[in-house]
Amino acid sequence: MKISVTNSHRGLGLAISKRFENVIDGFDENSDVFINNRHNSFKQTELLMEVFDKWKDTEKTIVNIVSRSKYPNISKGYLYSASKASLSHLSNSLRFVSDKKCRIIDINPGLLESELPSLSYNEIVDTIEYCINLPIHIEVGEISIWHKTPYKEISKLKDDNRKN
Repeated sequence: MKISVTNSHRGLGLAISKRFENVIDGFDENSDVFINNRHNSFKQTELLMEVFDKWKDTEKTIVNIVSRSKYPNISKGYLYSASKASLSHLSNSLRFVSDKKCRIIDINPGLLESELPSLSYNEIVDTIEYCINLPIHIEVGEISIWHKTPYKEISKLKDDNRKN
């Protein structure tokens, strides 16, 4: 399996590169899986559309790294949250109202690699690996994964850290 990945989130991109063989930095049409892993989510949304247009009639897999912040009324990073919501909206539209053959999987992680309660990059890579290794006829439309600590508590800890 050949995987291409955009590596804006360097830690996650590095964890992906260490886990899989044949990982290419950036989009490669000859890959079997594309992991859309950019911090600038509006560009990430545009990239999803570009890759979808090329792969919609194939048996390939697109994995979008979205975020828990896509859910309404949780993130104080308003623009980031809105951009992740737009990526999720486009992904759902392509999944549900197009005649696609490719799989589109959204991974919605919470906080990663932090001194606060969070998941590791490797735990997210485990999730990606699980989803892409399912039989090709199975599409995990989206999976949301985060540390079990209540978001309200994590948000308070973030605010406390900002004050210090």
